[in-house]
Amino acid sequence: MDSSGKGQRDNMKYPNLELIEYITENTACELFENELIMSTYHKFKMFVFPQTWSSTALGFDGCGGQAITEAYTTVVEMSWCYTNKTEEIRGFNFIESEDKIYAVFFDGKIAYICLNPNSEFFKDFNRMCMKPQRGAEYYVDESLNGEYEYSRVSIL
Repeated sequence: MDSSGKGQRDNMKYPNLELIEYITENTACELFENELIMSTYHKFKMFVFPQTWSSTALGFDGCGGQAITEAYTTVVEMSWCYTNKTEEIRGFNFIESEDKIYAVFFDGKIAYICLNPNSEFFKDFNRMCMKPQRGAEYYVDESLNGEYEYSRVSIL
């Protein structure tokens, strides 16, 4: 508790999820337009949880005071859905496919965005302890097993 009798979590601001969805969609379209097939539609899931940082800079590389700081982390799962048209003997067959894009925000500010991340990402996500910007490159899946064609992390 601080001197006002409130806990630190009481002072945290809830993220603006509508704005976060907008930022995720536009950033993903810009970053991955050359790597992904034009999408038919997007599906979103959002997860918000408190995360504790050892600096007021949160998960961003920068100057911050050395104070234990708690802020909301938002992870956005964006399914980039598209239809592949394959030719068969009796006409066309439409196959629904999707790539997964995950955007990570600290205190409502975008930190990085991952295209088809590896299992380390999901372990951290399940523990509600996402890596800071400088550790985001560990989420690239370098052993793609055929499920996805690309894996990439962009630090913003």
